[in-house]
Amino acid sequence: MVCPFKISSRSKVYFSSTSFMFLYCFIFVPFYVNYFNFITIRTNIFLFFCHKFCHKFVLNKFFMYNVIIKVKKRLKMNFGIESETLEFKKNTNEINEAMKSICAMLNKHGKGTLYFGIGDDGLVYDQKININTLRDICRKIYENIEPVISPIIEKKIVDNKQIIEVTFCGNDAPYSVEGIYYIRNDDEDKILSPNQLRQLFEFNKNKSWDSELSDYEIDDIDLETFQKFYKKAIKSKKLNEIEFNAENILNKLSLMKNEKLTNAAHYLFSHREPIVLKMAVFATDQKLTFLDINRISGNIFQLIEKANEYVKSKINWKAEFVDIERIDIPEIPIDSLKEIIINSFAHAKYESAIEHEINIHPSNIKIYNPGQFPIEYTPEDFAYKNIESIIRNPLILKMINLVDEAKICNNGFKRVYEECEKTNAKITYQKGNYGFAFIFLRENKSLISKDEEFKEYWLPDSAYYVYMALKNNPKETAGSLAKKIKKSSRTIQRILDLLKDKGYIARIGKTRGYWKILK
Repeated sequence: MVCPFKISSRSKVYFSSTSFMFLYCFIFVPFYVNYFNFITIRTNIFLFFCHKFCHKFVLNKFFMYNVIIKVKKRLKMNFGIESETLEFKKNTNEINEAMKSICAMLNKHGKGTLYFGIGDDGLVYDQKININTLRDICRKIYENIEPVISPIIEKKIVDNKQIIEVTFCGNDAPYSVEGIYYIRNDDEDKILSPNQLRQLFEFNKNKSWDSELSDYEIDDIDLETFQKFYKKAIKSKKLNEIEFNAENILNKLSLMKNEKLTNAAHYLFSHREPIVLKMAVFATDQKLTFLDINRISGNIFQLIEKANEYVKSKINWKAEFVDIERIDIPEIPIDSLKEIIINSFAHAKYESAIEHEINIHPSNIKIYNPGQFPIEYTPEDFAYKNIESIIRNPLILKMINLVDEAKICNNGFKRVYEECEKTNAKITYQKGNYGFAFIFLRENKSLISKDEEFKEYWLPDSAYYVYMALKNNPKETAGSLAKKIKKSSRTIQRILDLLKDKGYIARIGKTRGYWKILK
């Protein structure tokens, strides 16, 4: 084999015609066809070799400079080409054009991704990003695109350069920028013709129920709930802070039109308490004898909060100590409980008069909502398969998303199943003709078993129910127990005396005392 270099006695190197072929065939081509990360490593080795070589030998510096520049350019990360759901902007100076692209993608596909810092050629270009850049982009989107969307805006580092990724989705087409409607055609943003706009309106005419106008007006809004919602949305950085004006914000969020609230606004914020939630703790797995029951009314945000508080107060917790720090661990993952409760209210069928329910039994916790689950699917399908979410009430879910960690474009069942698998929590579900129930199974370790301890002393069922009621609420009185168990006060007093004699309970204090569970 002929050496491509001719080395003189003075250690000078002259490139023959075969030298370039050597570099091209054995270095350039292999670099170009490998994966990006591996390419980067090999390129660095090659450039280091060239750098050292230049110091040892006298080379044609101009030639080597061009070689290095060409290699670097070839091996930059490339984002590919633009599409109907992907748009590149070289820098944030193109923010106005970016608004048109976002609008066009929403009207065509209901979602998309836009990058600042990527050129039309797919290469990364350097740009300055300061603390206000992301906030300015968010404000620009909020002020220019109607109806309002909630994009996810993130700064990322590629090739040691800063870029901005904007992902977005929306179900309220048609969208406009400063009153002009756009549609995506390949990688271009076209203004909709009057005929196209009419067709788009007709296509979206059969809006979801929650976007339809109700008979209620601004006076129907519970301002305390709405202000709390607004503050949380600002804190989560999913809504830009403006002067608080309920009517303006409702209109901006598509929750009000022509002075009428949408169904979503009514059920989310109304002071008329449009939804009923029944919560109960039962002595057995049958819905016969309850130990505690609450039937409350309110709007969606009020009931989500109360439901979470109720379940957390009724489930079992165990304490573990790490060094001197106490950690309370729930029997069921709290985040999963919260996700299912939110899901229950977000996907309910509110045209129905059926009540929401949370039933806590010794062996399970059942969360029921009046909303049929899609017949052809199961929760496992949405958790493990690549199936798009089927959203019954997109506007309601969108408002919940503004104040909660759950993302409207993501799948909640997947998160629930993953967390339950990690914590060994068992779950199941029931599909009915008029509603759907998600069920968390309990180990039931902390509950007294009638087949074990109570059977030893031949205590009656009524004693078991009294014991469970006291365990659930130590401040129960003989009178309140009589109403729950449906026994006379005298019978309840005899049962209390029997439980004290057997060492199950003890009375602490007198009139304002409580019952202490001993075993």
